[in-house]
Amino acid sequence: MHILVISSKFPFPLKDGGAIATYALVSGLVKHKNQVFILSFNTKKHFIKLNEIPEILFNRIDYSVVFANTSPGILSAAINLFFSKLPYILARFRSRKFEQELIRILNTQNFDIVHIEGLYMLQYIPIIKANCKAKIAYRPHNVEFQIWNKLAQVDPGVFKKLYFKILSDRILKYELSLLNSYDLILPISNEDAVFFNHSGNNRPLLVVPTGFEIQKMAPPTHELTNPSLFFIGSLEWRPNQEGVIWFLEHCWNILHSKFPALKWYIAGRNAPVNFKRKFDKPGIVWKGEVENASEFIKDKSIMIVPLLSGSGMRIKIIEAFVHSKPVVSTNLGASGTQAKNNDNILLADSDEIFIEQIIRLLENNQLYQKLAINGYKHAKNTFDNTIISKTLTAFYKQQVTFKNHE
Repeated sequence: MHILVISSKFPFPLKDGGAIATYALVSGLVKHKNQVFILSFNTKKHFIKLNEIPEILFNRIDYSVVFANTSPGILSAAINLFFSKLPYILARFRSRKFEQELIRILNTQNFDIVHIEGLYMLQYIPIIKANCKAKIAYRPHNVEFQIWNKLAQVDPGVFKKLYFKILSDRILKYELSLLNSYDLILPISNEDAVFFNHSGNNRPLLVVPTGFEIQKMAPPTHELTNPSLFFIGSLEWRPNQEGVIWFLEHCWNILHSKFPALKWYIAGRNAPVNFKRKFDKPGIVWKGEVENASEFIKDKSIMIVPLLSGSGMRIKIIEAFVHSKPVVSTNLGASGTQAKNNDNILLADSDEIFIEQIIRLLENNQLYQKLAINGYKHAKNTFDNTIISKTLTAFYKQQVTFKNHE
């Protein structure tokens, strides 16, 4: 099949969940003999030079990137707030240049599927429908409005609380207005699939989580060495900022006083300067952006995911599983992973229980090994990219065949 993938960012380098999710999908489709074309923005925030795009995957596909400065600004946000009904995070990705390039590609190639990655690209559906007859598939990476709605509930600032609530309402209204305007929907998690079905989805649905090439990753180890905690995730994403600050203020001091030798390693890109200063404390090792997540993870002990808001799938949890690292997470943080408490993960939604779960792992090597082994098995059985992409390819072929028989 010939598939056009439209994305708000180029799926490389693999330094955030969105890029990892899109890269895994594209590489899986190529592996199963599909011809893939990627059209993406190349933004100031996620900029990549064309000569830095690696050949390992991208010499087997066609791609086009359109530069746009999508960075938020106070003035543009204010104008959007008072003179537009479109959510600001979507308005930033409205581009005449991108639209023209999309039209050019659609009119020069014959696609079976146009695959939309993420909410921001939904606004181009009318252009797609006007210029080709391919099936349109939408893969939401999360239920976006839920993130902003939760932030509106917990942010202490009156203005931010109001603004986040307005943004959340606009996103929900926008997404529901486009429900069923596409032909297929591919939520990234079972939880998100439930939301779309309850909201009135009547299109064929397939859950397509982020997959991993597990056989190519480092062999797992199960021993607890140099006891440490670690967090890795984009620190420009507000839910991650909120979560690590919560852990710092409610859990870390108690744990560090009980285990003075315990280290907490923090890795993540684009953290604000004032945010970083909060973690200049004994026992905390600030790593910032790391070139290789696998290298960062492999010699640490326990991943923490203290997420209090968000949606979609926590890709980093699956990476920890692949490396046989036990995870302590909130229930929300573990959504989309299909993990089970006390089997392959430990869950906690209060500071007391979060601390208790970490102490259990630090003091009970048998439990540590159990979670390490079961987490790896779970990742291998549930998130193997070869199987996920094979299922998606079969789903697409079925839909294209059905369309041709109409």
